Amino acid sequence: MSAVSPAVDTGSPVAPVDPVRAWLAARPALTRAQKYDRLAFTFCKMGTVGLIAWLVTPPIFVFAVALVAIGLYGKAVALGITRSQCILRRPLLIMGFWAAVAAADATWLLLF
Repeated sequence: MSAVSPAVDTGSPVAPVDPVRAWLAARPALTRAQKYDRLAFTFCKMGTVGLIAWLVTPPIFVFAVALVAIGLYGKAVALGITRSQCILRRPLLIMGFWAAVAAADATWLLLF
């Protein structure tokens, strides 16, 4: 004969589980390379917005963001990242794109 104890109602409400907090706790920790990739992707998005709004933003903004994105992606590559969240996917390709943007922007700033 097995003894089954009935559930005891203590009267205290059970706190609901926050699904966002549970999801964050279940995620694996990011590596240093992934952290740099995430930060570089943020600058990539900022630069893209700057390119789209080139007519209303100062060109120096795009130049500065391109240089920061190149530096951050360079650090991520040095730490071992091989794939990015950016639409171009390959960090070296992304760095090349932003280098071309920086060169075109520097030419624009110096000549015009």
